[in-house]
Amino acid sequence: MTTQLVFRQDPPPALDSVWWARNWPSRLDRKLEAIEEVQNTLIARGQVAEDDLHWLMLCLDEAVTNAMLHGNEGDHTVPIAIQVGTSDGRWVVVVSDQGDGFLPEAIPDCENPDNLLLEHGRGIRLMLEWLDQLIYFHGGSTVWFARHPPQDRPPCPST
Repeated sequence: MTTQLVFRQDPPPALDSVWWARNWPSRLDRKLEAIEEVQNTLIARGQVAEDDLHWLMLCLDEAVTNAMLHGNEGDHTVPIAIQVGTSDGRWVVVVSDQGDGFLPEAIPDCENPDNLLLEHGRGIRLMLEWLDQLIYFHGGSTVWFARHPPQDRPPCPST
């Protein structure tokens, strides 16, 4: 089950293993470069099935765009930080900005059909569809998301 929580405290102290970490300027013209480096790291380690690349790209795009535009308010001089690694047998991506975070109650209820066409909140709903876990720390200025690699994914229930 995917969870979405927002905490004021720091994220877990460390990933089990960090495969890649880097700071990026909050520039949308550099966003795709950052996303591709994260994607390539996960693909090279066999963590994402080819059929799921579109989901990975969507999650990364949401996290990086939100950090650059909403967290750092598009300030090119303020970087975002990205880490990729493992925790509890899952791959994890952590994206941090230097903003104040957000209020969970400000995000439209993604279960309400009236909110499906709103400009904000859809990204979280889409991320929740694919990820095993989606957690925000520092009041929302750090997003921590995780998923089991294909070989360790629990089987889908029979229909």
